[in-house]
Amino acid sequence: EHANIHRQYIELDDAILQGQGSPRILEAARILVQFMLSHFTHEQQFHKKIAFPVREDQLHAWKKNMAELLQIDTGLKQEEVFAALRMRGFCKVWMHEHMHLEELEFEFAAMAGLAEPGRARA
Repeated sequence: EHANIHRQYIELDDAILQGQGSPRILEAARILVQFMLSHFTHEQQFHKKIAFPVREDQLHAWKKNMAELLQIDTGLKQEEVFAALRMRGFCKVWMHEHMHLEELEFEFAAMAGLAEPGRARA
């Protein structure tokens, strides 16, 4: 999912920077918002499935992100180009923060001698 989000972010960014027009920009943003809504939903389902302890601040951030994505989605459905620009900004910040956290988890796992983050050593 992360790879799809990243690729679609590049599509949206290129559409904006190359001035490909509102229809193309809106379509790229619509696809990106759907990828992100699906990803956030899948993450939440996965955490529930494995009974992963979620801190209150993480739950608050998830709810805030979902609310913003849903607002952006509404704007895109109303053909608001500004919503596409909001989507671009939202995704850029999220990718930076999310990918950074995953890098840290991997580094901590590597320092602890684990093959992958979240996996116990055999």
